[in-house]
Amino acid sequence: MAGAFADPRDVLRHRAMNLQQYGVVTLCVLINMVDGYDILALAQAGSALSRDWGLSNAELGTLLSMNLIGMAAGALGVSPVADQYGRRPAMLICLILMSVGMAVSAVSTGFVTMAIGRLITGIGIGGMTSTAGTLALEYASYKRREFATSAVASAYPVGTIIGAMVAVAVLDTYGWRGIFWFGAALSAILLPIAWAWLPESLDFLLTRQPKGALETTNTVLRRMNVPEIAELPPRPADSGEGSTALKEIAQPIHRKELIGKLFLAHALNMFAWYFIINWGPPLVAEASGSDALGARYSAWVSYGGIVGGLTAGFLCGTFGVKRMMWATMVSLAVLIGLFGQFVGNTSMLMVIAPLIGAALFGSAVANWLTIAYAFPPHLRATGLGFATTAGRVGSIFGPIVGGALLGTRTDDLSLGFVTLDVTLTVGMVCAVMGVPAILSALTFHRARRLEPGR
Repeated sequence: MAGAFADPRDVLRHRAMNLQQYGVVTLCVLINMVDGYDILALAQAGSALSRDWGLSNAELGTLLSMNLIGMAAGALGVSPVADQYGRRPAMLICLILMSVGMAVSAVSTGFVTMAIGRLITGIGIGGMTSTAGTLALEYASYKRREFATSAVASAYPVGTIIGAMVAVAVLDTYGWRGIFWFGAALSAILLPIAWAWLPESLDFLLTRQPKGALETTNTVLRRMNVPEIAELPPRPADSGEGSTALKEIAQPIHRKELIGKLFLAHALNMFAWYFIINWGPPLVAEASGSDALGARYSAWVSYGGIVGGLTAGFLCGTFGVKRMMWATMVSLAVLIGLFGQFVGNTSMLMVIAPLIGAALFGSAVANWLTIAYAFPPHLRATGLGFATTAGRVGSIFGPIVGGALLGTRTDDLSLGFVTLDVTLTVGMVCAVMGVPAILSALTFHRARRLEPGR
């Protein structure tokens, strides 16, 4: 009966991680890498697809947006499944959706089937975004959990880099369909590996306590080399029999946190995030007169993102999540402003690009952890999924508002004795677009912290 009073999660969190724990984190990293590939697959294939089908820019833009719509739907629809029925089934479903969606895209013969394929893929990606990081966090040791989360997040730019390499390799030989077939194969390969290797979350089993939870828990514990337990701990007070994740997240104590702080904070963060990541490459190309330089800038942002995301995760575990949230968000605001000042200076851009990438993905890690730690384990995926969806609003309006400001001209501005023709410069626009990052940090600072620690 002694095992009934010893929380096995404490053993996992306070000992050195073993091979089984590293295996779970590694699998989550690989899955998120495929996410990164799938997200930009249509962008890589877009030029060839438009020529093949005679698509207008508006039609291609609509197809690109289907992925974002699907991601929002997946975050809203799949994340509660992860809290209600388990991380494992949610992740397996998402892998199936990603593989099917990419295959549908590969065989599509027109606008409608491609739109359906991208929507299905987006749903899988949206659901996986919060679930894979959550499982990695829950199986990592206390010392390594922030770094484990950052490794999952940093896999995204690795996937985008792989996507660019695959596009170069297959476009001439297999055409744009080869890009989608390769992505479908990646998810299909990971599916049986995940089926055989991926365990259910102990946080889910011990808090939600589904049917057969004790037996399943002990099966996982044997696999992780942790002593078995004789009985389950008491359920959390807000997780009664027959309750659902959606009902629980709607309780005032959680709803106030989600809507009053995290929705706003993440939307502001994504507003600045997607402005610079979308407008950076074309502004560089326009200022330099070289499309190749715009692509080179984008690649350096991705390289910086990999290093910055991993570094931020390590430093979150050393100095604390809140401190790193402030450091990365302030850095992002400053770097967006500097980008605007040096957009015509090629040498400075190649210095600023990896720093922007580091700030982008470093802030993504710190903010993800801020949201994750604001909710109890049985609502963690749902909270992350809902906050991520709010972030999609910011991701939509950031590029739109930025584009509108970049195109703004006020003619015949009268000062009484003289009339001026005033144009907003790139530097002015970037200075304005960095402000939401600071406002996001101020809002994230107020978020509660339910998890103990740094």
